[in-house]
Amino acid sequence: MKKRKNQQPTPEIVLQNPVAKFAHQFNKAHVFQDKTQYRRNAKHRKQEASATSFLRLFAEAACTVAGLVGASSVTALCSPQ
Repeated sequence: MKKRKNQQPTPEIVLQNPVAKFAHQFNKAHVFQDKTQYRRNAKHRKQEASATSFLRLFAEAACTVAGLVGASSVTALCSPQ
């Protein structure tokens, strides 16, 4: 029997490499922490009120009240606004 040429060549299937396809999503630059220093993060940072923030808030309130009342002895201690 005579061999015939295939009139319709099979279409070539392009195989994609899934590693290379999604590499741009996963290959990200990382910044590493300095493990030689000890840093403690507060568990509830917004709930914990330190003494300095309380004193600052109390001083601002005292200055505001003194400004409304007109007490000269307290307003001398307040910073000018």
